[in-house]
Amino acid sequence: MKRFRKGISLIIVFILIVAIVSGCTKDNPGTTEPVQETNPEPVERTVTVTDMSGDTVTINGEVKKIINLWPAGTSSFFVMGAGDLIAGLAVNSPATMNSWTQLFYPECVNIPALGSTTPTIENLIKLEPDLVIIHPSTAKDGFAQKIREVGIPAININFSNYETMIQAYTILGEVLGGEYQGKLNLWSSAVETKLAKVRSLTDGIQEADRPVVYYIAGQTDSLTTTMAANSIISDWVESAGGVYAPRLMDLAASAEVTPEAVFKVNPDVIICAGVYQQIEKNAVETTEGWKDLKAATTGRIYTNPYACFNWDRFGLESQLQINYALMCIQPEIASANGITKKTMINEIIDFYKKYTDFELSTTQAEYMLNGLRPDGTAEFPVK
Repeated sequence: MKRFRKGISLIIVFILIVAIVSGCTKDNPGTTEPVQETNPEPVERTVTVTDMSGDTVTINGEVKKIINLWPAGTSSFFVMGAGDLIAGLAVNSPATMNSWTQLFYPECVNIPALGSTTPTIENLIKLEPDLVIIHPSTAKDGFAQKIREVGIPAININFSNYETMIQAYTILGEVLGGEYQGKLNLWSSAVETKLAKVRSLTDGIQEADRPVVYYIAGQTDSLTTTMAANSIISDWVESAGGVYAPRLMDLAASAEVTPEAVFKVNPDVIICAGVYQQIEKNAVETTEGWKDLKAATTGRIYTNPYACFNWDRFGLESQLQINYALMCIQPEIASANGITKKTMINEIIDFYKKYTDFELSTTQAEYMLNGLRPDGTAEFPVK
């Protein structure tokens, strides 16, 4: 009898197991068989930004083709390794397509030039851009809105000093996303840190003890073309413990001065920038009136590095100008805090490796620091 009951029990258990398995496979097959998951449709990237004109712009999809109509902003793309995003320019400016730019991004010379900061809408459409960056001078004319009306996003990002550059690069980073946003955020943080450091070193210098600094722009061989007060030039001059000469000249807007105005302020330091810097430096040292200035007689005339764009003006490379300016304007303070020609060479190599993924040699970095081309020659040599 016990054996019979035991047998019945085993049969009942067996029947229950079969029933459970059957129920799982028929009524709820997902518990015993793997479910074939379907890949969800990718969500299109959508970004909404407020540009420097205060316009709210929505951009749908990845931004892979950009027409940049503002030459001063072009260099930033080459420096952050985003040259392939540029599908068109206003002009192929020699200032941004020079030998350094061609070293970092050889294809830059092949980017189509539209010949104007206000090309026809038809010509913009032909290049099928995902985004157009307008020239700041056209913002008040509603040019960006005209572009948007044909379905192409357009934004205005412009800058005149470090503060507005950080604002512009924050907007551009949001638009581009990914690694480029990471680089632009890194840049903004680095600039804020370096400016704070340099300012902390020079804050205690009395106004009377600050050297007067005259800046020559160097876009031509003119000695009387500078940059007005309240610009990025005054930013780095004053941060580095100097007095920016155009403030003493009441030069609020114009970039042109007279020799007499320069002679009157008699600058302690002269910084020659741009591709004509070697010619400018020689002219100051040899021209009547100029050669008698305090900066000339004390040997404090400096050239200023440039690469994809002039360090002293706008773009990502202006980060390097902060320490370089301190070297020129307050050399003792710079040296005491470990900012020397050797450390600047290392900073240059690290900067371009980090942002462009191009590793300069020590010799190339030294040439750049001295305002020369990658081969060690001057863009415009003294004749």
